[in-house]
Amino acid sequence: MNALLAAILIILALAVLFIVGVLLDIYAGIKVKHPMLPEGLLKTGLSRLHYFTNGRDLFSDMKRTIENAHSHIHLSFFIFKADDVGNDWLDLLKKKAGEGVDVRLIVDYLNGGSVRKKRAELTRTGVQVAFSGKPKFPFTFYYLNRRNHRKIAVIDGQTGFFGGFNVGREYIGNKPETGSWQDNHLRVEGESVADLQRLFLEDWRLATGQTADGPGFFPPLKKGPSPLALIATSGKQLENIFAEKFAAARSSIFIGSPYFIPSPKLMNVLLDCLDRGVELTILLPIKKDHPIVKPASYLYLLPLVEKGARVYHFYQGFYHSKVFVVDRRFCYTGTANFDRRSFFWNDELLGFTEDPALVRAIIDQSEKEIRERSVAVTLETIQKRSPLDKLKTVCSGWLSPFL
Repeated sequence: MNALLAAILIILALAVLFIVGVLLDIYAGIKVKHPMLPEGLLKTGLSRLHYFTNGRDLFSDMKRTIENAHSHIHLSFFIFKADDVGNDWLDLLKKKAGEGVDVRLIVDYLNGGSVRKKRAELTRTGVQVAFSGKPKFPFTFYYLNRRNHRKIAVIDGQTGFFGGFNVGREYIGNKPETGSWQDNHLRVEGESVADLQRLFLEDWRLATGQTADGPGFFPPLKKGPSPLALIATSGKQLENIFAEKFAAARSSIFIGSPYFIPSPKLMNVLLDCLDRGVELTILLPIKKDHPIVKPASYLYLLPLVEKGARVYHFYQGFYHSKVFVVDRRFCYTGTANFDRRSFFWNDELLGFTEDPALVRAIIDQSEKEIRERSVAVTLETIQKRSPLDKLKTVCSGWLSPFL
């Protein structure tokens, strides 16, 4: 019995030492490495925009554009699964590389295991593959939290895509556990494609240590009718950018996100907006793909609902869109979620515009989702959760800085 007790104490002591070591590693990384992270510059171009909310439509359009590529194909995804859907993409990339098209693919290291298994095969066929966010030493656990969450495509320097969709079965609604997938993505043609290209090439340099260059990377681009302001963030700036946009609201704010873990600063801004009479509407998924994030969200939803915010849970499938609309005239769409991982850890890409057509499309889509496929989250709903669910909320809240 004494031997068993001693073994348990030793295991507990080792577990505590490990946790302390992880936290010290992260803390040291934040102090030493975080101040060195680059700050993005807001760049505005005039482009033609097309808004996608359906994965099948988006993938068909992207693959058709890739099929017609003559010079190069640059793709970057946070998640790329080599399932039946992903393998179809990889087959197309191998085909285009065999035709002499310059093909590059970046995938997040932690989410690209199935692609890593195929790397040798892809390389043999001419597809160049790189993995972002590979573990480093020292500050290993700090770097494990620093992910490249961007999803970017640039084809022939003429057409770009960015937004929330990754590659895999679930993103076209072919995964029964997830159901239909609600997300958003932009097709861009015009001046902003050059900004997407520069960002991809910088991410490629960071992932490979090599500079990519080509004569067709920056062809002449025609101006489009819609202004699009792009900014790449790297664990900095995003919180302040969002706070500035919300603080300027006069009548209404709509936020759509798969996760809702605002920082104290953003919570204060949203509470102040409610005090000023600004209508706040938040749309989140009822399903969860993370065991901690949804319980933690109630910590932040409760004070907002108490002040009059309208909150809805999307129930038909999984809601993965990343959008907000201010005063029904200005919108954000991009790769960043409304959580602290996007605010303070991830590399993200933000797009802002006052283009009436895009703003209208986002409003119409969100209102339809709320009207037809969502249920209201009321004060009574939050308060009547079971004691176990409330305990999960409290415990999950302790991990908010990493959610």
